[in-house]
Amino acid sequence: MTTTEARLKISMHAGTTENFSNGYRYALKYGFSDLENIQHQFDEIFICLKILKEDSCSLSLNKELLADLNEILWGSILYINCQNANYRIVGVFAEVLSETLLYLLENTEEPFIAFDNYKENYDDILCNTVET
Repeated sequence: MTTTEARLKISMHAGTTENFSNGYRYALKYGFSDLENIQHQFDEIFICLKILKEDSCSLSLNKELLADLNEILWGSILYINCQNANYRIVGVFAEVLSETLLYLLENTEEPFIAFDNYKENYDDILCNTVET
């Protein structure tokens, strides 16, 4: 995946492109039936961020990228507040995204540590959510 494709995918997940109906933010707003699909979309956001980070050595959070990440985070918060089905797992996603965003803004050496470990760190929530 190129950096341009990665950037477009993040915009799609934020709901700011024509293909928004395939994105994470759309699924949160209009509902999703498959937990694995929403988790895949969440993971894809981070794959794209990692590609952007690798390309530029220090990921520049330009205004548009920051706005897209904010939309994704805001959509997660709205979903959690409604306490829709699987709101706890979306809460994990929001926490991981906000921690990563903070690390990116601080330009730390390993900004993706929260994402890289979220499946192990939150396995109790992920397993309970999948079972219910």
